[in-house]
Amino acid sequence: MQTIGAMVSGHRSGRSVDFTKIYIDPPQGYDNPVDYVGQMSRDGMTVTGMWSLAEMNGTFEMQREERATETQEAETAETVPASGMPF
Repeated sequence: MQTIGAMVSGHRSGRSVDFTKIYIDPPQGYDNPVDYVGQMSRDGMTVTGMWSLAEMNGTFEMQREERATETQEAETAETVPASGMPF
């Protein structure tokens, strides 16, 4: 199985998400961008919605790993002095 790199750009407003995936140096058949529109769950652990690619579309669901949430919370909780020096 081949791994294909991609760039993702988009935005979130409240619980609504809207983003586009563009493949980097795509092989044949991966030339078009994929658009995603969805809603994040109240707990921020799941995003569900619709994707569209040219004339095709379907549904998607993304789930955040629990470990990723713990790491994000730990990084957010870290305090750095205004001077940037850890003393």
